[in-house]
Amino acid sequence: MILYVTYCSAKKRAGVHSPDILYISDRITGFIEQCRMVEVNWAIFSALYAFFFPEEKKKDYNVTFRSDKNYSLGIAVVKDGRKLTYAESEQYINGLAITLDQQASGHAVEQIIFYGPSPKMMKCYLGVLHYAFDGCSKLHGWNDLIEHVKKQSKTIKVIYRLDSLEM
Repeated sequence: MILYVTYCSAKKRAGVHSPDILYISDRITGFIEQCRMVEVNWAIFSALYAFFFPEEKKKDYNVTFRSDKNYSLGIAVVKDGRKLTYAESEQYINGLAITLDQQASGHAVEQIIFYGPSPKMMKCYLGVLHYAFDGCSKLHGWNDLIEHVKKQSKTIKVIYRLDSLEM
């Protein structure tokens, strides 16, 4: 299966919801609408839940990633407003990578098409995907990350526009 993915957003509705209801984001709403229109499989890459599939319902949360060149992969985890330590972030991302791999296997995902219109916002999420599916633990700058994914990844493709979604 090909899975279209975008990253989560900070604004969420309180309670337990499916991803199309939970996230308050024009980017996510547009992404979901386009995926439904062209009838492709999709999920949201949640900093807490890994892949959050449309048939699931999950509780709102406050976890995100922040770029920090002094951290493993250049990514710090921020949970409930607190930036986790280097070791905590590394452990968290390692666990998330395992979950991503398990979810992908469970859904027979062979390719991930990652949509993100904003390089600044999507860098950490793409970095985690690259680590999880390509096994790359190198600290990348943005341009280097994109080039590395293009040249090395057998699983991930990056798109920046919704009209790039294919059937």
